[in-house]
Amino acid sequence: MIRELVRPLEDAWQDVIDAVLRRHGAPGGTRDVAKLTPRLMELSQAYNAGLAGDLAKVRVPLDARIAFSFARDVPKGAGAVRELVRAGVLKTRPDHTLRIVDLGAGLGTMTWGVVRALVKVAAGTDETVRVEALLVDEDAEALKAAESIAREASSLVPEGPALSVRTRTERIAVGMKLPEADVVILGQVLSELDVGMALEERAAKHAALIADLLERVVAPDGALVVIEPALRDRTRHLHAVRDLLALRGTTIFAPCLHASGCPMLTTMGDWCHEDLGVDLPAWVVPLARAAGLRWQGLTFSHLVLRRDAQRLVDQVLDTKAQQEPAGEGAPPRVHLRVVSELMRTKGKAEVFGCTSGGERLRMRRLDRDASESGPGAAATATWGRLGRGDVVTISGTDAVDERGRLSVTAQIDVWPGRK
Repeated sequence: MIRELVRPLEDAWQDVIDAVLRRHGAPGGTRDVAKLTPRLMELSQAYNAGLAGDLAKVRVPLDARIAFSFARDVPKGAGAVRELVRAGVLKTRPDHTLRIVDLGAGLGTMTWGVVRALVKVAAGTDETVRVEALLVDEDAEALKAAESIAREASSLVPEGPALSVRTRTERIAVGMKLPEADVVILGQVLSELDVGMALEERAAKHAALIADLLERVVAPDGALVVIEPALRDRTRHLHAVRDLLALRGTTIFAPCLHASGCPMLTTMGDWCHEDLGVDLPAWVVPLARAAGLRWQGLTFSHLVLRRDAQRLVDQVLDTKAQQEPAGEGAPPRVHLRVVSELMRTKGKAEVFGCTSGGERLRMRRLDRDASESGPGAAATATWGRLGRGDVVTISGTDAVDERGRLSVTAQIDVWPGRK
């Protein structure tokens, strides 16, 4: 189940974080809510101040990042690569150590997210997940904390990976010298670069940076993963960067099922992001409550690029073809990613989808077309469970009309790797 790859940190991680916090002047660790609450509030204020300026120049308290941000952000790394993992194009091999270059790594949260997704898949097998990660950031203090986290996790987290961490203090730039990697991660980095630059110029500069990394650093069968906050302006900037990369012919693996222009950019209020039902671990919730911070849910936007030609949409097409070969005269199919929550109003349930043809489509299923039994019961049940991010195939003759209404006989399938 793909959602199992994205999960809160287990209880053993509290001991890891507490051990690192003791080295940074917080002897009570995460359990000392009274001491850490003002620091978390300072972290929140610094982040909000950064939204209006250059976040890279805003100094945030490291102890608050260790106590709160690490647990919050690790699942984002897992969420951004989960489809790569479930599609089988990101995996570990007995004869190969997976190589990660994490740019703007901070505490190494995104690397840990990738590693945890791989460990979950390997669970129950004899496979040992071996990963070498180079964490690059201009914040030397954060990188020292990242090293401490890796050391403590190696002894305190049961059944953990064989993770080797190296760090380098350096600012991200085009042409920087880096070793070849199976995965290059830019985790919440673009938001912090070139904030005062004109929008189009900034998008072009960031597209050039990503294209350079993809060409020089990513292995021929590797991937580059960009993760950003699920905020409108920052995500729309990522959409603009994505469009420029698509024009270069870059292979977009996910979340898009197409290489056309992003339809979200045609309307000012639209943006595409993930919203998963993954809360903070229970041992972080008291801190979040005390500081007035959100602990429910997980939101982020992301972009996954490949050096080779592998795309998620091809995995979806192959899966459907194996289940039901599309011969001559077979009913047409619509493939799409759900980009909204299921919206229930009187007499209908609707979702927005981004199709493999690059169209933003509003689809509705009328309550009177729902079936409790018979051939349409499965489709009715599947439609009622749709959520943001699901990859869906709708098939059947005249399954969707020009107004987006699904027919009574429409078949609805969710990609098995996504259910």
